[in-house]
Amino acid sequence: MRKDLDIDFVTIFEADADIGGTWLVNTYPGCACDIPSHLYSFSFEPRTDWTHKYSSQAEILDYLRSVAKKYDILKSIRFNTEVRKTTWNSTESHWEVDVSHNNSPDLQHFTADIIISAAGALRIPKVPDQFERFKGEKFHTARWNSEAKLTGKRVAVVGSGASAIQVIPSIAPDVSELLVYQRTPSWIVPRDNHPYSNLFKAVMSYVPFSQKIYRAAIFLVKELTFLTFQRNTWLYDKAGQLSKWVADNHRENSVSDPVLREKLTPKYQMGCKRILTSDDFYPAMMRDNVTLITDKIVDVESDGIITQNGKEKVDVVVMATGFDVTAFMAPVKIRGTEKEYKADPANIKSYLGITMSGFPNLFMLLGPNTGLGHNSVIFMIECQMDYIIQAIRTMMEKDISKLEVKPESEEAFKVNLRDTLQNTVFSTQCGSWYADANSNEIYALWGGNCISYWNATKKFDLDHFNVEHRK
Repeated sequence: MRKDLDIDFVTIFEADADIGGTWLVNTYPGCACDIPSHLYSFSFEPRTDWTHKYSSQAEILDYLRSVAKKYDILKSIRFNTEVRKTTWNSTESHWEVDVSHNNSPDLQHFTADIIISAAGALRIPKVPDQFERFKGEKFHTARWNSEAKLTGKRVAVVGSGASAIQVIPSIAPDVSELLVYQRTPSWIVPRDNHPYSNLFKAVMSYVPFSQKIYRAAIFLVKELTFLTFQRNTWLYDKAGQLSKWVADNHRENSVSDPVLREKLTPKYQMGCKRILTSDDFYPAMMRDNVTLITDKIVDVESDGIITQNGKEKVDVVVMATGFDVTAFMAPVKIRGTEKEYKADPANIKSYLGITMSGFPNLFMLLGPNTGLGHNSVIFMIECQMDYIIQAIRTMMEKDISKLEVKPESEEAFKVNLRDTLQNTVFSTQCGSWYADANSNEIYALWGGNCISYWNATKKFDLDHFNVEHRK
């Protein structure tokens, strides 16, 4: 952004002690990306020497650090600094920003003409209150306690989603017994996470355009999988049948116990929840020291978990219970022109998932309805940054002091998106984290493929905004 806009007065507030976001704080055993490495990276900074098809947390973090260093980003970052409150000053047409350094109660005050929120979506762990009563070692996967001793312990993993299917195979060989509490089984397809050979990496590095072609091929294959999510079409029927066959065949070949296999078989439409990839989850569930529990958890006591069929005493509880995906910018207190931002599903709205009425000169990355169930969110982030850069450039060229999306543009976007989502499998009410549990409104996902989002954001249109010029 500094290069594109020829500006150097950018300050980045980072609550953690280092860059990396998700890939800094998620350090649980087996943590890795479920999007191929050559696609889960910035288009302007390709890496040709990824070690595996799907990278580990450590390798992605190393990549992000190298990018930050190359583009001299670190000098603009204030680490261990958390934004607590932002207030729009209508008189001066700027934001007043209060931050806390190292959790100090004393707030530092800054002003900003423009705010870009890059807080991320999957960052606030969802921890059921009942687990507070457990007195043994307990932690969420996103707050992994590396000091915890699991060897020889009786461990419970609560959940069977994306992080759980990575944790379980990683810790199962070490624990004395592993109890897996599953509410709903996931659709799982083979991962085929092979290492890249030296020859392949050499081709990526030295053969012109090879990395770009390989990346584009992965992208297009991922885009085609969106056909699995579009309902009531011939292509959806055929693509859905093929995907289901792959997942069913993978389960059939991996789980020999028919009773266990039945418990691991989803009963909802494929794609309604995120489709997962794994080669080692099913074999881990077949281990003698691993038990799958599908009974509903009714209570938690100081030394164990109670289900409808009894109590199991455990030494350690690992919560793979997901995140609050409707929080977006929370817990920051944001006061706009006439209202305060609230992390309440009833109030979630935006235009393109980037701007909100009532909050001028404020932009978001991975805001409402910009997550994906099939492709790389890095693509979405780059689309959003391109759009934001266009918006800021327009403000600079036209001497605009206040830029705020029109409520009618925001509402039209919301209505159109809702109609689009109704034609997808995401709206089939399977209890997915994509949708609010009470209203079943989908706030996490974009309703189309990546190309449709690029088309919607490729050109900044000032007609959708109310503006005020500098006096």
